Amino acid sequence: DIARVAADTGAGLVIMHTGRDRQKLPDAIADQLAFLRRSLEIARQNGIADDHIVLDPGFGFAKETAEENLDLMARFSELHALGLPLMAGTSRKRFIGTVTGRDAADRGVGTAATSVILRLQGADLFRVHDVAFNVDALALADAMLARQTDRARN
Repeated sequence: DIARVAADTGAGLVIMHTGRDRQKLPDAIADQLAFLRRSLEIARQNGIADDHIVLDPGFGFAKETAEENLDLMARFSELHALGLPLMAGTSRKRFIGTVTGRDAADRGVGTAATSVILRLQGADLFRVHDVAFNVDALALADAMLARQTDRARN
């Protein structure tokens, strides 16, 4: 059991929503929250501290349509209700190709766009193939967020 291994070794744990082997709830975020809460409970029962856990909504996993993934992106900030860091793994996903018409190898710019959108909704970590595109895109998003924060303070 992965939770026991992580607890025994002190390793960090990424809990990813998959939706496999169970009936999904009709509301995507309600399904995410139910699955992730249950998984968090298992991790905590096995002695894994919250500061060793990151949550990943699992873009593309058991989300069969572009619409499901886009809905998840649009409502991503609602996952902050769980109070833990959030990871986004949209790199080269099929839904990007559906929207842009690009093959997987040519989805770097689309991936960077999703990274920016998700950063603006509070994503903390990103799993990507094309690191340079995303570093630059996120640097701009972070600079804008910093200006927004500075302006709010003044």
